[in-house]
Amino acid sequence: MKKATPLVGAALAATLLLSGCSMGAASDSMSKSADKATSSSAAVMDTVNSDGAGLRAGLTALFSDHVYLAGAAIHSALAAGGDLTEAKTAGAVAALDANSVEIAAAVGSVYPDAEEPFLESWREHIGFFVNYTIGKATGDQAGADAAVADLTEYAASFGELLNSVVPTLPADAVEEALGMHATTLIAAIDADIAGSPDYYTLLKDAAGHMPMTATAIAGAIAEDQNIE
Repeated sequence: MKKATPLVGAALAATLLLSGCSMGAASDSMSKSADKATSSSAAVMDTVNSDGAGLRAGLTALFSDHVYLAGAAIHSALAAGGDLTEAKTAGAVAALDANSVEIAAAVGSVYPDAEEPFLESWREHIGFFVNYTIGKATGDQAGADAAVADLTEYAASFGELLNSVVPTLPADAVEEALGMHATTLIAAIDADIAGSPDYYTLLKDAAGHMPMTATAIAGAIAEDQNIE
């Protein structure tokens, strides 16, 4: 943020001194000028502490966590031979679902009636990733292909769901974002199944796309709800 106040104050003080005004009057004028400029700058330029920035930052963190927690749950499930009840895997699945609840709550904090439908839909797409993983890990290519088709269909339906809640958020923008989410996470899953050292890099790449999704959703919500 530009600090214009000291320069303005110095120029004002010099003018007052040259015109024969007392130092006390100059000091009082400088103080008032500083207060006014500070108040104006805070109102116009504070984009760090605004509600809109907080919403964007919160969704960014939650969506990024979603990718890493999904990766952890899938990795643990593969290590456990697909047993989702194994203690470590169950813990990872529970952490992933808690994240889903938090994402839905964030949406629900602005649109209360949408919280439950959002959560139900969001949980559904996680199940499709599980189905894909099981299909690939067991050599069931038909099952894996069906899961990819489900994820593709889900991206479209989820876009329509969000658009019905947030009219300023285009359904096709959400569909594109979810398509990228599926593509990048599937690449990481394939690497994990293959035992490739690229797994963690690909998982990081998948998480790297989520801030763009969060920004698009947060921006649309802010526009729809007049959040500064």
